[in-house]
Amino acid sequence: MFRKYSFILMLSILAMPAFSANSEKSSAYSKGVKILLQFHTMYGVNEPFLSHNPSVDSDPTVRGILGDYQPWQIAKSVDGKLFSNGKLIINIKGLIFNNPPPANNDNDEDHFRALVSCQTASDGAASPFSTFITGPFPVHKPIGKGNANIKAQINHLPNPCLAPVVMILNGDHNEGDVWFAVTGN
Repeated sequence: MFRKYSFILMLSILAMPAFSANSEKSSAYSKGVKILLQFHTMYGVNEPFLSHNPSVDSDPTVRGILGDYQPWQIAKSVDGKLFSNGKLIINIKGLIFNNPPPANNDNDEDHFRALVSCQTASDGAASPFSTFITGPFPVHKPIGKGNANIKAQINHLPNPCLAPVVMILNGDHNEGDVWFAVTGN
């Protein structure tokens, strides 16, 4: 009988670090870190959001950003989360061109960037949309498949961050910012 209780006591002592680690994780959430946006779909730029090449003043924008002049699609999947502390995680599989057959739809970008846009309030009034763009993230090889993992920290994300939108942009800001995909469907 003593062995049985000794064994249970030993198991309880060994399990304490696991409960302690879980309480640390939950305390991070109790400190206010929440998921602001979780998404599993994105809309690839297409008509009527395509811009001209070169762009013209009448080209449509989403949150002030031009769409690419070629259509894009998420051929496989996308999963992403934006946290209230500015952490952004996006896993993309198959961000490629969306041209009719027999065209080659391989992605030609070697890097992507992410954009986060949201509205906030300051001094009791609604503010214009704030926009934050990450640095470039490499597209996995082979590049043509359009797979990438974006893990970024958006500094100074406003609180509140209302109506957040996430876009995938071209990788080189020197070419001008154009979006390939945006949250929604």
